[in-house]
Amino acid sequence: MRSVTKTKRKSSGSRSGASPVHGAGPSAIVAEGPAPWTGLAPLREPEDFRFVVVTDRTGGHRDGIFESAMPRINLVRPEFVVSVGDLIEGYTDDPAVIGKQWDEIESAVARLQMPFFYAPGNHDMSNEVMAEAWRARFGPSYYHFVYRDVLFVVLNSELFGMVHDPSRPLPGPWTLADQLATLERVLAENAQARWTFVFIHQPLWDVAKVNPDWLRVEEMLGSRPYTVFAGHIHRYTSQLRHDRHYVTLATTGGGSPMRGAAWGEFDHVAQVTMTSQGPIIANLLLDGIQDVDVMTAARRRVVNRLARAVAAEPLVGTGDLFRSGTARYSIKNEGKHPLEVRGIPEQGRHLDPGGGAIELSVAPRKTATVEVPVRARSAHPYEEIAATPVRWTLATLDASGERVEITTDSLILPEKRFATHRLRSKVSVDGDLREWGKLAFEVDDPAEIEGHGRYRGPGDASFRFDLRWDDEALYLAIDVRDDSIVSGSHLSAREQDHLNILVDARPDPDRSANMGLFAAIRSGDMAKLVNVVATLEEPRSDQIMGFFVGEVPEGIRSVARRTPQGYAVEASIPRALLDERRGADWDLLRVNVTVFDFDEGEPNHVSLAWRPSRFGDRAVPGSGTFARQ
Repeated sequence: MRSVTKTKRKSSGSRSGASPVHGAGPSAIVAEGPAPWTGLAPLREPEDFRFVVVTDRTGGHRDGIFESAMPRINLVRPEFVVSVGDLIEGYTDDPAVIGKQWDEIESAVARLQMPFFYAPGNHDMSNEVMAEAWRARFGPSYYHFVYRDVLFVVLNSELFGMVHDPSRPLPGPWTLADQLATLERVLAENAQARWTFVFIHQPLWDVAKVNPDWLRVEEMLGSRPYTVFAGHIHRYTSQLRHDRHYVTLATTGGGSPMRGAAWGEFDHVAQVTMTSQGPIIANLLLDGIQDVDVMTAARRRVVNRLARAVAAEPLVGTGDLFRSGTARYSIKNEGKHPLEVRGIPEQGRHLDPGGGAIELSVAPRKTATVEVPVRARSAHPYEEIAATPVRWTLATLDASGERVEITTDSLILPEKRFATHRLRSKVSVDGDLREWGKLAFEVDDPAEIEGHGRYRGPGDASFRFDLRWDDEALYLAIDVRDDSIVSGSHLSAREQDHLNILVDARPDPDRSANMGLFAAIRSGDMAKLVNVVATLEEPRSDQIMGFFVGEVPEGIRSVARRTPQGYAVEASIPRALLDERRGADWDLLRVNVTVFDFDEGEPNHVSLAWRPSRFGDRAVPGSGTFARQ
């Protein structure tokens, strides 16, 4: 077994912001008393070091994945990189094909700024011709090296039995007997190593009947501290044998359904930090390793253009029931390169979009219009229609010619101009909704559900509401059904069940327009809306809520009270305030009601909105508009 002893390279010079000399902590200007840090002792010790393990590239390789891992590995700066095999597709005895495949790999590995140690897999070495090609190019197929008193052993799993014929070892220049004899000698010569790492392609222990020659390897390893890395399966598994970690890695570009961590299927490298207490293994998913230019200002400008490229036009109908209509989208390309667009309208609970997938290319500085025919599964009241999304993929090139692609979605939500009627008799703003009778708007299917909590459907939280007016005010009644209520004066409104009523009495185009939340705050548009927040108890003062909602205008009242099914809210907004925002007698209002649902014992919450937030990406212009009647 070839031995390679690595020594630490001397530093080429000082670097700005470099760590202090080993054993010394950062200098501190505060010698005693309170200090804004937790300690000064560095985590890493002088003999700590890091290396990376890459796993299967082949067995149905996906182009470019392994190659993209090399610059990402450079970013995390390990001392060296070790493979567990399967770097080429192989399974051929054509020397020209074998040579071309290895040339391709060596070209990719050449991008690394640190040493790379090869290990053979079944795709790298499946016959005698391939074994001889390996020897001619790389030399031994099993070897060892020592670094900082740690022993690294690379074994050839094909000598234990080939994958396509486990009863036969790989033919060629090496034998299993020689490999085992060499291993026994190397382990004896390095009996005092502080740790041993073994790298082998096939996880020979992870089968119904363990290969007896692998059991001999484990006997040789004995009681020394060690860790074993393998690949081959393309599914990650960590297990303990003999109280030691045996880690089978997933893929670094190899064939995989890529179903995620729950299946152990992901592209990654393993970063191993060797410490005085043993190795610490961190799996770095390739998508999670990005360089400093992962998002530049120029690229952000392109993404922002893509994000606003699709604008929905209101699908406005008449009558009480929606039967069919056409959803229209304006797609604007503000860039200098063609904009590739793909849209997938999804089937909804109440709506059935037709026409199939949307695909088009929009020329630079041009605008295209897309129409989607929409029909109701059965005639349905506008007030209760559940929105259905269109999933968009938008792609173009940035100034450097790199592809930029984003996904976003918009909503299909038929609208009409709803009516708000004059009160027939006076109501008291006291949270008792019996004087309202049946509330006109049922929200069992919110148009928008946001937040990190779990929403289990209408039984978890839902609401009904209505709004009416008289010569003095606009009145709103909201009946919230909630199976678990979180409430208390020690909590801010943001920390407990509450609801938000947003009313816009301004004339068009301001009333129907949408914009981002912070843009609305900066421009002053938010201050022109009537924003009512209602809780069951007077909440703790909250500067953040005040920043978003602003000061409550004089004359607005809201009262909440518990009910057997949840809680009820009544609110009134003075007519004079609405007239002032309108600049005349108010006639049209844009209204949204959002319930924020917290559940006892759960750390997160959800928000349920009757209409999509006018401040979000899925906003529908003019949604939720009421006419005074």
